[in-house]
Amino acid sequence: MKLSIDQVRDLAKCERMMDSGEYPFVNGPSGRLMVSSEVMDELGLVTGQTISFDIMGAILEAHLASIQARIALDKAVSPDAAK
Repeated sequence: MKLSIDQVRDLAKCERMMDSGEYPFVNGPSGRLMVSSEVMDELGLVTGQTISFDIMGAILEAHLASIQARIALDKAVSPDAAK
């Protein structure tokens, strides 16, 4: 997959945010992974921790559940927005 210049800049910004401690991350099997503070707390993770594929799956499931909850809330608050 070829990234655009803007995508590379966004990724570089994310890397800097993790470097500076502005955003929490874990070290996964394929490198660093940004993780929301809420998910870090929910799963008992600490920034910089090395994780397994199983924990990475739990992180993805937690983020997905959070996104689904926000979508459901948006639909409940503004039913026309779902169309």
